[in-house]
Amino acid sequence: MENEHLEALVVGKEHWTKKGDVDLFLWNKYLDQPEKKKGTILFVHGSSMASQPTFDLYVEGRPFSSAMNYFAVLGYDTWCVDMEGYGRSSKHRDITCDIANGADDLTAATAYIQEYSGAGPMHMYGISSGALRAAAFTERHPERVARLALDAFVWTGEGSPTLADRSKKLPEFRASTRRPIDYAFVQSIFNRDHP
Repeated sequence: MENEHLEALVVGKEHWTKKGDVDLFLWNKYLDQPEKKKGTILFVHGSSMASQPTFDLYVEGRPFSSAMNYFAVLGYDTWCVDMEGYGRSSKHRDITCDIANGADDLTAATAYIQEYSGAGPMHMYGISSGALRAAAFTERHPERVARLALDAFVWTGEGSPTLADRSKKLPEFRASTRRPIDYAFVQSIFNRDHP
């Protein structure tokens, strides 16, 4: 990319907002050139990991590993939010953080972003179950979304080896509101659906 030298000028800032008694962590990245703002993008993570490792990954020697940096250099005000139960957001409630709960998180996050930055309707990008959260939110609040991009969203699963394996683990999943994360789980992110 021709603007590689600008990546070092991208600014990152943490923010917090509330959803009732739940603290939600937001991360904002932008190029500090207000006259060049093209709009606001909110990135919505899936169920495997929190927002920063998904959208703001740093890999030494590999420019623009961070989607947030890439779009910030293009002139967008970029944001991501850790859904309840993920990353730096609250994990104290004994609930299953489902799609509807994620849409509630996005209601709180977009209200904060709009109040903080004065943003109008924003672009929203959701990946995997984050795509379902973003779609549910957009259905509730179409006035807050300029464009919606849905990536790798969950499908019915017919013929999916991953979903067949997951269905065998339903009793384990129902026994806890927290998913155990280990090396094998992280590796599965990169090779699932490739038996």
